[in-house]
Amino acid sequence: MSATEDKLTKEARKNYTCNWCYQTIQKGEPYWSWFTYRENVTARMHPECYDAMLDADIDDELPPAGTYRRGCSCGENEEFCKCPGARKDGEA
Repeated sequence: MSATEDKLTKEARKNYTCNWCYQTIQKGEPYWSWFTYRENVTARMHPECYDAMLDADIDDELPPAGTYRRGCSCGENEEFCKCPGARKDGEA
C-alpha cells in the first residue's frame, strides 16, 4: 500500500499549504487529503488542484510543491495555459 484513500474534507480547521500550487488552503475551505507512505506525509490540495492532478500526465509521485499554478495541469505559463480550473496568482 502506497497511500491511504483520498478524502474530501468539507471545511479546513486551520490553514494548510496546497501540495500542488503551494498556495494557502484557508481555514473553512474544502480540500482533498491523503497520507503517502512513500514520502511519509499527508498531502492536501484545493479541489481544483486535485482535479488538475488527476488530469496531469505525472507518475505516481507528486511533483515538487509549487510546480503547477492553482488548478493547472499543463504546466504552461499563464499566457498559454488553457486549464479550466487554473487561477492566476492572487485570484480568489
